[in-house]
Amino acid sequence: MKRLLCALPCLLVAEAASAQVEPAATQAPPSVHLTRFGAGPGPAISEDGYRLLDRAGTRLQSNAVAFDRQAEGARATTRLRARLRVLAGGDGGAFLFLNTAEYGARGPAPFLASWVEPNLRRSFAVAIDVHNPLIEEPFGEWGNYQGLPEREVSLHWDGRELVKRTVAQEFRGDWAELEIDLRAVCGGSEVSVRIGESAVYERHFVSELLPYESRLAFGAGTREEVATQLDVAEVALEYGPPADAPRPPLHVELFNHVLTDNSTTSYQTEVDLPPADWAFGRIVLTLEIHDAGDDWDEWDRNGHLSIIAADGSKWDIVPFITSYRTECHWMVDVSHFRPWLSGRTRFEIAAGTTFYKNRGYMMSAALDYHHGVSLLGERELEPYRIEPLWVGTARHGSADDHFSSFFTPVEVSVPEEAAAARVFTTTTGHSQVGEFTPSARTLVFSPDRDAPAIEERFADTLWRADCFLNPNRPQFGTWKYSRAGWAPGDVVHPWWVDLTPHLQPGRTALFRYLPEPYDFSAHPEGERPSPDQVGQASHVVRSYLILYRPSAATVPAPVLRVTAVTGGSSAAQAGIQAGDYLASYAGVLLDSVAELGAAKQAATEAGEERVAVVVYRGSERLELEIATGQLGVNLSTR
Repeated sequence: MKRLLCALPCLLVAEAASAQVEPAATQAPPSVHLTRFGAGPGPAISEDGYRLLDRAGTRLQSNAVAFDRQAEGARATTRLRARLRVLAGGDGGAFLFLNTAEYGARGPAPFLASWVEPNLRRSFAVAIDVHNPLIEEPFGEWGNYQGLPEREVSLHWDGRELVKRTVAQEFRGDWAELEIDLRAVCGGSEVSVRIGESAVYERHFVSELLPYESRLAFGAGTREEVATQLDVAEVALEYGPPADAPRPPLHVELFNHVLTDNSTTSYQTEVDLPPADWAFGRIVLTLEIHDAGDDWDEWDRNGHLSIIAADGSKWDIVPFITSYRTECHWMVDVSHFRPWLSGRTRFEIAAGTTFYKNRGYMMSAALDYHHGVSLLGERELEPYRIEPLWVGTARHGSADDHFSSFFTPVEVSVPEEAAAARVFTTTTGHSQVGEFTPSARTLVFSPDRDAPAIEERFADTLWRADCFLNPNRPQFGTWKYSRAGWAPGDVVHPWWVDLTPHLQPGRTALFRYLPEPYDFSAHPEGERPSPDQVGQASHVVRSYLILYRPSAATVPAPVLRVTAVTGGSSAAQAGIQAGDYLASYAGVLLDSVAELGAAKQAATEAGEERVAVVVYRGSERLELEIATGQLGVNLSTR
């Protein structure tokens, strides 16, 4: 084990090895910075560790502990272990991985107005919030109308809260083990957080959280009306090996600030996407709803980003629900739709079909293709075929039907090359009953249609009880109430079913979707909906079978796209066209215009009159010769 630091109280840093806890000290050395921002006695070091908040102290406390940089450079993995003690009350605290490029390699922690909202530039943080009181007022700031336990953990990256969850087991009141793990993967990082016996997040993907040089800090604060005690002890950091700088992703803009109204309820575009055999390990969709001022509709509407196939079929890949007039920014991993995200592709974006006072939504969408090998878990597998199962609107109808007529059995021939299979389903419930009533359902999978007695059943309930924790909060309207599969101001989260352990390649599989009747037995007799009200319920369904095979994409994907060619230029004479991708120049792989400039200068200084360039035109690879010097092209990586 290579120890980078052993002198700090309650902190040991190790590189790629386990760390043993060092005994505490009572005085902070120069490399540890204790800062008081608010009232009260400030942070302190005791035999137990670091005292951030004193419940008996003054309200409006705000205290922090920061450490100087302990490991130089970006790291492929970072692991924090500590013991945490926090009491019920408020407000809470946060563990920060400060980006040294933004906040320096040493010195105190930055000021935060709220330690449960640690939204810092280009920095990752985990917040622990123990104050979200019960409130039944439908439009208020606080969302905990169900009176759930006030023990919430949120993830934050680059100035945004990404996700927030209620911890399953109680950890307040006594010491609890805390673990935070960051592991760099293609296109971002996977984050795991454990408190006590609860795995709050397990390999949760955070897009664009690429490795960066960081240093540790943690802080906590109280509110004017409530306080808590928060202590941190036995802090240990473990750094993995240095991280390689990733290649910049290939960026494709789909829609840029398009504004809908009652005459234009949707927009379509056709774009050239990279070929399927280019090696991309992850595709991330960025989807935004912007402030449209007086042209902004006020209601929560069904929205979608869809692919329109050559035969006119429309497949929603990311359904969403608009917010009650708050801006939205979502980054969604859509790698599983890779078979549909290549070549010439038509997209549609829409939110609602009619609008209040002719107001609509201003929206943007873009795709980023991240270089690497496609993985499913730890296996090198790529999605290569998508089979729609049930797509459309299921209507409840009578009690004898309850959606069943929509979900007819589906047969799919599974190819011999299939190595894995998953079912992706997004469903949203609508009408008063359909929106606010849980709906039980079961996916039945028979791997061999000719042996129907062998089947696997996967049960689920269409229901979101965490709408009140939606990071897009607070909103106008009834944003906080639980709903059937959706939340205002959020994308629709999929129900994933992994069929891989039961797959039988070469056989015809049978799929059945069994919706259960609504259960109103818990409702008082006079409060149960009428049969007509129940019959109006509908479910909007998008369900696809996604098949995987061993990864075959081997072409290192270029990123420099030729947007224009000057007539008579050396590029035009060599046959380069607008839309081509410039992959290499004189044997140098190109990821930026600056790299192209350096390669051209090197060739000129070496006295080369002509050099080899590699160009991709779709999936076709072209090896050309071109005169050194100016190419006569416009290039873009965006």
